[in-house]
Amino acid sequence: MKHLHIFIYIGALLAVLSLASCSGCSDTKAEEKPKMESVILSRIRQKADLVTTEVRVRKLAIYDSSKHEKFELKDPRTWKYGERKCIVPVDVTIKYGYDLRDLTIDDVKLTDDSTAVVILLPEPKVIDSGYEAKVEEGQVVRMSSGMRDRISHEEVDQLMEQAYRAVMKEDFSEMVERDIEQNAKVVFEAIVKGIGMKNVEVVVHKKDDWKLKTKN
Repeated sequence: MKHLHIFIYIGALLAVLSLASCSGCSDTKAEEKPKMESVILSRIRQKADLVTTEVRVRKLAIYDSSKHEKFELKDPRTWKYGERKCIVPVDVTIKYGYDLRDLTIDDVKLTDDSTAVVILLPEPKVIDSGYEAKVEEGQVVRMSSGMRDRISHEEVDQLMEQAYRAVMKEDFSEMVERDIEQNAKVVFEAIVKGIGMKNVEVVVHKKDDWKLKTKN
């Protein structure tokens, strides 16, 4: 009987060790398999660096010599004799967007039931900007009364540069924010479907808004 008990004990011990060994194998395999969040983030960085939309702003650069030769907006109806005036339309294009390379693993979240992917977006920033340096002569209004010299092309160029700088001091990001989010969502949906998650909803949130939402 004593031998029988010893065999039973040894058999039970081997079974436990076997289960523990198999459990360790499965855990190792689970760890080796990358999380879907990592896969999604990797594809985002591979497929799309930037998501942008643009806004176009027309600024009238108005030069008034009576204001100590400074760039300033002024109603042309107030012009007086003996002054130099000039009006130049400047069309500025500003591209706002997200640099998707800035996303981290914390910005990609898969819901517990795997029915949705939430991607957190940063504040949009200026990706590119510029203005058309050439303007049709017919669109430029010059007036030099009295003995004053006519406004030169060099001065017109300076006016345009000053108008561009004035526009760039303004923030138009809120105006285009929804467009950028929608553009980003289209990119993300294509990526998620491309890795086989065809019935998974893609949701985009601003990172700051998500923090407030999760706090509450």
